[in-house]
Amino acid sequence: MGKRIALWDNLKLFLIFLVVLGHIAFDYSASSQMFRTMTTVIYTFHMPAFVFISGLFCKRKVKSDSPPIKRAFSFVMLYLFARVLYFIPNIIFGVHSFFDVFSSKDEPWYMMAMAIWYMIAWAVRKIDSKYVFITSLVFACFVGYMKGNTDFLCIMRVITFFPFFYAGYVLDLDKVDKITSSKRAKIFSLIYFVVFVLVITVTIDSSWKLFPLLSGRRRFFALDDSIQNYGCLLRLGYYAVVGLLIFSIISLCPRKRFKITSAGSKTLQIYIYHRPILYIMENAGLFYLIRQIGEGWEWIAIIISFAITALLCFDFWQKPLDFIMNPKIKEENYAITK
Repeated sequence: MGKRIALWDNLKLFLIFLVVLGHIAFDYSASSQMFRTMTTVIYTFHMPAFVFISGLFCKRKVKSDSPPIKRAFSFVMLYLFARVLYFIPNIIFGVHSFFDVFSSKDEPWYMMAMAIWYMIAWAVRKIDSKYVFITSLVFACFVGYMKGNTDFLCIMRVITFFPFFYAGYVLDLDKVDKITSSKRAKIFSLIYFVVFVLVITVTIDSSWKLFPLLSGRRRFFALDDSIQNYGCLLRLGYYAVVGLLIFSIISLCPRKRFKITSAGSKTLQIYIYHRPILYIMENAGLFYLIRQIGEGWEWIAIIISFAITALLCFDFWQKPLDFIMNPKIKEENYAITK
């Protein structure tokens, strides 16, 4: 296994914290202007950035002559594990819902999407990357008009986020590091990110209307009536804004190793396990109790996000995932007879 790079571990740790915080903020978005703004900012770039990083580090398996079937199978099994895990709180608290195996609205979608992205990237690996990227953008801009179950095999999100995965796949890791580490890149990134946050904060009532674009699974018809006809153009603009946001957070991310940097290797287990914990908290009424604290209750929710992220960094959470993600290949000897 190669030496881990501090930049990417730091960035992944930051992003996975935003995943946890974003889900808590979203649950409180109807009760807090602060959390509505925070949700919009986080959801704009946190998953596209994760998808991009996944593409950056998939090259070795995708560029091989044999298809990455084992890797794809591991992600499918992890998806099924997460689907079962996420249903357990429903059983505990008697919440009536159907167990849908192949459609996912919540976090397991990422595992199914990863399995499909690996196979697609391998299938098109010999096709001109500009052709593949432009085609993926066109499909992504128009998929918002599709009919049927957009959550089946997470198809809407697979198509919507694939350009980020493919961009990571075709870009050179060292060149990305070099370009984003320059002083000019850092100055631009700081200005761009601050301006983005300020714009969202000032225009949150209008920006919130664009939120259906951010999940990747909502049709354009979920947008406000006045803008839904421009869904494909809004999606294209979204890619431009998010592309620069990803560039910015990479540029601004520290490149030196800290004591917490190693937690960047724990992102998968945090991603898988945090949602059931939030479901249990919600069903147990803890979210309601936090709102009753009074002024400053939002900061308690943020502290809880830190606590959940830290709790899920312990190694024992990873053991079931290692078992699922690393299936042993049965080797058999075949006698060749003439």
